[in-house]
Amino acid sequence: MPLYSGPAIDTHHHIWLRKDVAWLADPPIPRMFGDYFGIRRDYPVEEWIDDIVPQGVTKSVHVTAMWGPGRALDETKWLQATADRHGFPHGIVCNVDLADANAEAALKAQKQFPNLRGVRQMLYWDSPTVRQAVPRPDYCNDAAFRRGFALLEKHDLSFELQVYAGQAAYAAELVKAFPNVHMILVHAGMLTERTPQAIEQWRGALTTLAAFPNVHVKLSGLGMYSAGITFAQARQVIRDAIQIFGVERTIYGSNFPLEKLHMSYADFFGIYRRVLAEYTEAEQRAVLHDNAARFYRL
Repeated sequence: MPLYSGPAIDTHHHIWLRKDVAWLADPPIPRMFGDYFGIRRDYPVEEWIDDIVPQGVTKSVHVTAMWGPGRALDETKWLQATADRHGFPHGIVCNVDLADANAEAALKAQKQFPNLRGVRQMLYWDSPTVRQAVPRPDYCNDAAFRRGFALLEKHDLSFELQVYAGQAAYAAELVKAFPNVHMILVHAGMLTERTPQAIEQWRGALTTLAAFPNVHVKLSGLGMYSAGITFAQARQVIRDAIQIFGVERTIYGSNFPLEKLHMSYADFFGIYRRVLAEYTEAEQRAVLHDNAARFYRL
Protein backbone atom coordinates (compact mmCIF):
# COMPACT_ATOMS: atom_id res chain seq x y z
CA MET A 1 0.00 0.00 0.00
CA PRO A 2 1.14 3.62 -0.49
CA LEU A 3 2.33 5.67 2.48
CA TYR A 4 -0.52 7.34 4.33
CA SER A 5 -0.97 10.97 3.34
CA GLY A 6 -4.25 11.87 5.05
CA PRO A 7 -4.84 13.79 8.27
CA ALA A 8 -3.40 12.41 11.51
CA ILE A 9 -4.10 12.95 15.20
CA ASP A 10 -1.24 12.68 17.69
CA THR A 11 -2.75 11.54 21.00
CA HIS A 12 0.29 11.71 23.24
CA HIS A 13 2.54 14.72 23.46
CA HIS A 14 3.69 17.41 25.86
CA ILE A 15 4.45 21.10 25.64
CA TRP A 16 5.97 23.08 28.48
CA LEU A 17 8.00 25.92 29.83
CA ARG A 18 10.80 24.37 31.83
CA LYS A 19 10.18 26.61 34.84
CA ASP A 20 6.76 24.99 35.34
CA VAL A 21 7.78 21.33 35.29
CA ALA A 22 9.26 20.09 38.55
CA TRP A 23 11.11 17.09 37.11
CA LEU A 24 12.92 19.25 34.55
CA ALA A 25 14.50 21.37 37.27
CA ASP A 26 18.10 21.11 38.51
CA PRO A 27 19.69 18.83 39.43
CA PRO A 28 18.72 16.12 36.92
CA ILE A 29 17.73 12.80 38.45
CA PRO A 30 17.78 9.25 37.01
CA ARG A 31 14.74 8.62 34.83
CA MET A 32 13.45 5.40 33.30
CA PHE A 33 14.06 6.78 29.79
CA GLY A 34 17.73 7.62 30.44
CA ASP A 35 19.58 10.85 29.72
CA TYR A 36 17.13 13.67 29.04
CA PHE A 37 19.47 16.65 28.74
CA GLY A 38 18.08 17.50 25.30
CA ILE A 39 14.57 18.21 26.61
CA ARG A 40 15.52 20.09 29.77
CA ARG A 41 14.43 23.28 28.03
CA ASP A 42 11.24 25.00 26.92
CA TYR A 43 9.18 23.09 24.37
CA PRO A 44 6.51 25.64 23.46
CA VAL A 45 3.42 25.13 21.34
CA GLU A 46 4.99 27.05 18.45
CA GLU A 47 7.79 24.48 18.18
CA TRP A 48 5.27 21.64 18.50
CA ILE A 49 3.22 23.05 15.63
CA ASP A 50 6.36 23.46 13.51
CA ASP A 51 7.22 19.80 14.17
CA ILE A 52 3.84 18.28 13.35
CA VAL A 53 1.98 20.36 10.79
CA PRO A 54 4.35 19.53 7.90
CA GLN A 55 3.66 15.84 8.65
CA GLY A 56 -0.11 16.19 8.29
CA VAL A 57 -0.98 16.15 11.98
CA THR A 58 -4.12 18.25 12.22
CA LYS A 59 -5.13 17.67 15.85
CA SER A 60 -3.45 16.59 19.07
CA VAL A 61 -4.07 15.42 22.61
CA HIS A 62 -1.81 16.73 25.35
CA VAL A 63 -1.14 14.25 28.14
CA THR A 64 -0.10 15.85 31.41
CA ALA A 65 3.60 16.55 31.77
CA MET A 66 3.23 16.20 35.55
CA TRP A 67 4.06 19.71 36.71
CA GLY A 68 4.35 18.60 40.31
CA PRO A 69 2.39 18.56 43.58
CA GLY A 70 -0.45 21.08 43.68
CA ARG A 71 0.09 22.23 40.08
CA ALA A 72 -2.28 19.96 38.13
CA LEU A 73 -5.01 22.56 37.72
CA ASP A 74 -2.46 25.23 36.78
CA GLU A 75 -1.23 22.99 33.97
CA THR A 76 -4.70 22.43 32.53
CA LYS A 77 -5.54 26.13 32.78
CA TRP A 78 -2.35 26.99 30.88
CA LEU A 79 -3.01 24.32 28.25
CA GLN A 80 -6.57 25.51 27.66
CA ALA A 81 -5.36 29.09 27.27
CA THR A 82 -2.71 27.85 24.83
CA ALA A 83 -5.33 25.94 22.85
CA ASP A 84 -7.60 28.99 22.76
CA ARG A 85 -4.77 31.06 21.26
CA HIS A 86 -3.10 28.56 18.94
CA GLY A 87 -5.64 25.81 18.23
CA PHE A 88 -3.44 23.09 19.77
CA PRO A 89 -3.94 20.95 21.77
CA HIS A 90 -7.48 19.88 20.94
CA GLY A 91 -7.74 17.43 23.84
CA ILE A 92 -6.24 17.56 27.32
CA VAL A 93 -5.54 14.68 29.69
CA CYS A 94 -4.95 15.95 33.21
CA ASN A 95 -3.31 14.54 36.32
CA VAL A 96 -5.52 13.74 39.32
CA ASP A 97 -4.61 11.65 42.37
CA LEU A 98 -7.68 9.43 42.40
CA ALA A 99 -6.77 8.03 45.81
CA ASP A 100 -7.01 11.47 47.39
CA ALA A 101 -10.04 12.19 49.54
CA ASN A 102 -10.66 15.34 47.50
CA ALA A 103 -10.49 13.60 44.12
CA GLU A 104 -14.04 14.56 43.14
CA ALA A 105 -13.44 18.22 43.84
CA ALA A 106 -10.28 18.02 41.74
CA LEU A 107 -12.15 16.40 38.86
CA LYS A 108 -14.91 19.00 39.01
CA ALA A 109 -12.32 21.78 38.89
CA GLN A 110 -10.64 20.16 35.89
CA LYS A 111 -13.96 19.72 34.09
CA GLN A 112 -14.42 23.48 33.75
CA PHE A 113 -11.98 23.42 30.83
CA PRO A 114 -13.72 22.47 27.57
CA ASN A 115 -10.79 20.54 26.06
CA LEU A 116 -10.50 18.14 28.99
CA ARG A 117 -11.00 14.52 27.94
CA GLY A 118 -9.34 12.23 30.44
CA VAL A 119 -7.12 11.53 33.43
CA ARG A 120 -3.63 10.15 33.72
CA GLN A 121 -2.38 8.77 36.99
CA MET A 122 0.75 6.69 36.52
CA LEU A 123 0.39 3.19 37.94
CA TYR A 124 3.55 1.55 36.64
CA TRP A 125 5.78 -0.49 38.93
CA ASP A 126 8.82 -2.64 38.10
CA SER A 127 11.78 -3.79 40.17
CA PRO A 128 14.21 -0.96 39.26
CA THR A 129 13.32 1.99 41.46
CA VAL A 130 13.35 4.40 38.50
CA ARG A 131 10.39 2.39 37.15
CA GLN A 132 8.18 2.82 40.19
CA ALA A 133 5.45 5.44 40.09
CA VAL A 134 3.39 3.76 42.84
CA PRO A 135 4.28 1.93 46.07
CA ARG A 136 3.42 -1.56 44.83
CA PRO A 137 2.51 -3.33 41.57
CA ASP A 138 -1.16 -3.88 42.50
CA TYR A 139 -1.82 -0.29 43.57
CA CYS A 140 -4.58 -0.05 40.95
CA ASN A 141 -6.69 -2.26 43.21
CA ASP A 142 -6.18 -0.18 46.35
CA ALA A 143 -9.56 0.66 47.90
CA ALA A 144 -8.93 4.42 48.02
CA PHE A 145 -7.76 4.50 44.41
CA ARG A 146 -10.80 2.55 43.26
CA ARG A 147 -13.16 4.93 45.04
CA GLY A 148 -11.69 7.77 43.05
CA PHE A 149 -11.53 5.74 39.86
CA ALA A 150 -15.28 5.17 40.03
CA LEU A 151 -15.73 8.93 39.55
CA LEU A 152 -14.38 8.76 36.00
CA GLU A 153 -17.58 7.19 34.69
CA LYS A 154 -19.65 9.77 36.55
CA HIS A 155 -17.72 12.63 34.95
CA ASP A 156 -17.42 11.00 31.50
CA LEU A 157 -13.62 10.91 31.51
CA SER A 158 -11.29 8.32 30.00
CA PHE A 159 -8.22 6.90 31.73
CA GLU A 160 -4.64 6.56 30.49
CA LEU A 161 -3.59 3.14 31.78
CA GLN A 162 0.19 3.08 32.22
CA VAL A 163 1.46 -0.25 33.53
CA TYR A 164 4.18 -2.78 32.76
CA ALA A 165 3.57 -6.27 31.43
CA GLY A 166 4.14 -7.79 34.85
CA GLN A 167 1.16 -5.85 36.18
CA ALA A 168 -1.32 -7.06 33.57
CA ALA A 169 -3.22 -9.38 35.90
CA TYR A 170 -3.75 -6.56 38.42
CA ALA A 171 -4.75 -4.12 35.68
CA ALA A 172 -7.23 -6.65 34.33
CA GLU A 173 -8.97 -6.73 37.71
CA LEU A 174 -9.37 -2.95 37.54
CA VAL A 175 -10.63 -3.01 33.97
CA LYS A 176 -13.11 -5.79 34.71
CA ALA A 177 -14.51 -3.86 37.65
CA PHE A 178 -15.16 -0.72 35.56
CA PRO A 179 -16.47 -1.83 32.15
CA ASN A 180 -17.98 1.58 31.40
CA VAL A 181 -14.73 3.53 31.79
CA HIS A 182 -12.90 3.94 28.50
CA MET A 183 -9.20 3.19 28.97
CA ILE A 184 -6.17 3.31 26.73
CA LEU A 185 -2.97 1.35 27.35
CA VAL A 186 -0.23 3.98 27.21
CA HIS A 187 3.03 3.45 25.32
CA ALA A 188 1.72 0.15 23.93
CA GLY A 189 2.22 -1.51 27.31
CA MET A 190 5.81 -0.26 27.76
CA LEU A 191 7.98 -3.03 26.31
CA THR A 192 11.24 -2.53 28.21
CA GLU A 193 13.64 -5.13 26.83
CA ARG A 194 13.87 -6.76 23.40
CA THR A 195 14.65 -10.29 24.58
CA PRO A 196 12.37 -13.09 23.38
CA GLN A 197 11.22 -13.66 26.97
CA ALA A 198 10.33 -9.99 27.51
CA ILE A 199 8.47 -9.80 24.20
CA GLU A 200 6.53 -12.96 25.03
CA GLN A 201 5.51 -11.56 28.44
CA TRP A 202 4.53 -8.25 26.83
CA ARG A 203 2.39 -9.98 24.21
CA GLY A 204 0.69 -11.95 26.97
CA ALA A 205 -0.06 -8.74 28.85
CA LEU A 206 -1.60 -7.13 25.77
CA THR A 207 -3.68 -10.23 25.15
CA THR A 208 -4.97 -10.15 28.73
CA LEU A 209 -6.05 -6.51 28.48
CA ALA A 210 -7.38 -6.71 24.93
CA ALA A 211 -9.99 -9.19 26.16
CA PHE A 212 -11.89 -6.19 27.55
CA PRO A 213 -13.67 -4.12 24.88
CA ASN A 214 -13.35 -0.86 26.84
CA VAL A 215 -9.53 -0.92 26.50
CA HIS A 216 -7.66 0.57 23.53
CA VAL A 217 -3.90 0.55 22.92
CA LYS A 218 -1.79 3.63 22.18
CA LEU A 219 1.24 3.30 19.89
CA SER A 220 3.31 5.88 21.74
CA GLY A 221 6.70 5.93 23.42
CA LEU A 222 8.06 3.05 21.38
CA GLY A 223 11.65 4.31 21.71
CA MET A 224 11.53 5.15 25.40
CA TYR A 225 13.66 2.19 26.50
CA SER A 226 15.88 1.85 23.45
CA ALA A 227 17.14 5.40 22.80
CA GLY A 228 14.99 5.75 19.71
CA ILE A 229 13.37 3.22 17.40
CA THR A 230 14.36 1.39 14.28
CA PHE A 231 11.95 0.30 11.58
CA ALA A 232 12.24 -3.32 12.73
CA GLN A 233 11.52 -2.47 16.37
CA ALA A 234 8.53 -0.32 15.50
CA ARG A 235 7.20 -2.94 13.09
CA GLN A 236 7.28 -5.64 15.75
CA VAL A 237 5.40 -3.56 18.34
CA ILE A 238 2.88 -2.03 15.93
CA ARG A 239 2.07 -5.28 14.16
CA ASP A 240 1.70 -7.20 17.42
CA ALA A 241 -0.48 -4.50 18.98
CA ILE A 242 -2.76 -4.39 15.94
CA GLN A 243 -2.96 -8.17 15.76
CA ILE A 244 -3.95 -8.39 19.44
CA PHE A 245 -6.24 -5.37 19.79
CA GLY A 246 -7.48 -5.07 16.23
CA VAL A 247 -7.23 -2.05 13.97
CA GLU A 248 -10.37 -0.51 15.48
CA ARG A 249 -8.81 -0.24 18.98
CA THR A 250 -5.30 0.90 18.06
CA ILE A 251 -4.41 4.60 18.25
CA TYR A 252 -1.32 6.61 17.29
CA GLY A 253 0.67 8.80 19.68
CA SER A 254 4.23 10.10 19.55
CA ASN A 255 5.37 10.94 23.11
CA PHE A 256 7.11 14.08 21.82
CA PRO A 257 9.29 15.79 22.87
CA LEU A 258 10.78 12.75 24.64
CA GLU A 259 11.20 10.99 21.30
CA LYS A 260 12.83 14.17 20.00
CA LEU A 261 15.85 13.24 22.07
CA HIS A 262 16.70 10.77 19.30
CA MET A 263 15.04 11.84 16.04
CA SER A 264 12.99 14.50 14.33
CA TYR A 265 9.21 14.25 14.08
CA ALA A 266 9.53 13.73 10.34
CA ASP A 267 11.84 10.74 10.84
CA PHE A 268 9.77 9.36 13.72
CA PHE A 269 6.44 9.60 11.92
CA GLY A 270 8.08 8.35 8.76
CA ILE A 271 8.81 5.03 10.48
CA TYR A 272 5.15 4.71 11.50
CA ARG A 273 4.06 5.48 7.95
CA ARG A 274 6.36 2.82 6.53
CA VAL A 275 5.13 0.19 8.97
CA LEU A 276 1.47 1.03 8.47
CA ALA A 277 1.85 0.99 4.68
CA GLU A 278 1.45 -2.78 5.02
CA TYR A 279 -2.23 -2.15 5.87
CA THR A 280 -5.09 -0.85 3.75
CA GLU A 281 -5.68 2.88 3.41
CA ALA A 282 -8.80 2.62 5.57
CA GLU A 283 -6.89 0.74 8.27
CA GLN A 284 -4.09 3.31 8.22
CA ARG A 285 -6.58 6.15 8.59
CA ALA A 286 -8.27 4.33 11.48
CA VAL A 287 -5.02 4.01 13.45
CA LEU A 288 -3.68 7.47 12.61
CA HIS A 289 -6.90 9.49 12.76
CA ASP A 290 -10.38 8.02 13.06
CA ASN A 291 -9.96 5.95 16.22
CA ALA A 292 -8.44 8.89 18.05
CA ALA A 293 -11.21 11.23 16.94
CA ARG A 294 -13.76 8.80 18.34
CA PHE A 295 -11.96 7.89 21.59
CA TYR A 296 -11.07 11.47 22.56
CA ARG A 297 -14.21 13.04 21.04
CA LEU A 298 -12.28 15.41 18.77
